[in-house]
Amino acid sequence: MFHRARSKLEDAMSNLDSMKAAKDAVQFKSGFNSFLSNCRAVTFALQKEGSHLQGFDSWYAPKQEQMRSDDLLRFIHESRTEDFHEGGHRLHFSTHIHSLSTESIGPPPHPSAVIAIGADGPFWVVHQGTVNERRIPIIQGSNHTVQVRIKNPPRMHKGVPLTTSDPVSLCEAAAQFMAELIHEARSVFER
Repeated sequence: MFHRARSKLEDAMSNLDSMKAAKDAVQFKSGFNSFLSNCRAVTFALQKEGSHLQGFDSWYAPKQEQMRSDDLLRFIHESRTEDFHEGGHRLHFSTHIHSLSTESIGPPPHPSAVIAIGADGPFWVVHQGTVNERRIPIIQGSNHTVQVRIKNPPRMHKGVPLTTSDPVSLCEAAAQFMAELIHEARSVFER
């Protein structure tokens, strides 16, 4: 029971692992946005799987209210909506270049490639100005640091102030909440 919800939680945990292993801002943002979608899908799957169970709706209604009033969980929901429906995100990147040598980063990946540096790091831009334009992160041969933080991070979770607001920690706390929610549902309805 609640196998679909657990599967979506496993997907979210895999996305969290991807965020932790990311070598550039593009990978990190992709993992973050995928986490948001999968974390939100946990509740959709939980509701779908519980819809036929007697007493589920009365058990779940206060959980929904708790999630709506929780800063962190509302942040997850709103961030997913911004990404999925508007193409935006709450991540704020900053790049600090210590040194960058065209010799050390090697030859361009394409003859027309140019180097571009933005808040989310240094990139090769290939096929600039065409339908095939693409950015390829420069991760070798450059001595730079890309930092990421959350714009307007949540301050509270489960009635307690959050002690950190970095994206990974926030996602870990949200995943933990979802794991506890699924566990409670299984404890109540699996007999």
